[in-house]
Amino acid sequence: MEHAADASDAKPDRLSVLSDCLLHGILSLSSIGARRLVQTSTISRRWRHLWRDAPCLDIGPDEFQGDGDEFQKWVRFNNFVDSLVLQHAAVGLDALRMQVVEPPKDRSGRWSRPDGNSWVRRCLARYSPAVLDIRNQSTSGTHVQMRRVTRGTVLCRLTTLRLTGVTLCAGFEHLIGASGCPRLEHLELRDCLIGFREVVVSSTLKTLLVESCNMSMDNSSLRMGYTPRIVAPGLASLHLVLLSWYAPLWEFEMPSLVEATVVIDRGRIDKEFDLLCSLKNVTKLEISTFPSLHLVRLSLTSLSLSARHL
Repeated sequence: MEHAADASDAKPDRLSVLSDCLLHGILSLSSIGARRLVQTSTISRRWRHLWRDAPCLDIGPDEFQGDGDEFQKWVRFNNFVDSLVLQHAAVGLDALRMQVVEPPKDRSGRWSRPDGNSWVRRCLARYSPAVLDIRNQSTSGTHVQMRRVTRGTVLCRLTTLRLTGVTLCAGFEHLIGASGCPRLEHLELRDCLIGFREVVVSSTLKTLLVESCNMSMDNSSLRMGYTPRIVAPGLASLHLVLLSWYAPLWEFEMPSLVEATVVIDRGRIDKEFDLLCSLKNVTKLEISTFPSLHLVRLSLTSLSLSARHL
């Protein structure tokens, strides 16, 4: 009788009776890592294949931290990504988040692969997300290199791209540009090292954020004074923050720009005047630590100044 009472008191599994669409939404809101997502297959028969169609993926080696050799953990992570790419069926993802780190060295003191984060290229070649977020999780402050993507990779659904703490090597601009992201509308570059000149050539880009990005000293053309160039005829909003002496002063072609926030604190005045002239069409401008404005004619309806050197 006592056993029967226990059985009758058992609470029904109301979560598992929800539709696949609702369960996928719950998994997406929880920001569960890809490894834990796969592990949900052990919950019950109902959950066995649910992870294969999850619309959001969060992939990174941090889920493999723990006891053991760092290099072997990195190998297990790469093997996991290979298996994930083969078995996960939702090619058109709502969001793909990737946490990159500087790969560990093997027992001989060197990394056997030229690109330890080649798994990123495999994922980009496989998936077509609407939102892509690549974030450096290294604790040493080292910028993780993002090398040339697979030739012909096109993220045809991508509208939002966020890159943080990575070095964008030569060849990566083909992915960011119109040929690689034909629907890109929102681009964020935070604490990145730029290793090429043509950063954005896009007719669909609407908003752009560039914050604390510097030149990659491995690129000789940038060391010689070339600056990154952004061609975005449809760009409406710009947020630009340059806080380093080595920060490149960007060149812009953005005739439709309406709103801009510009902060420059590099300890020198180089081509800031030319940059300001490129903002002549904006109607709302917020600037900080900038050269004299009286020589520039602007079509402003709103102006916010927070500088000592105006």
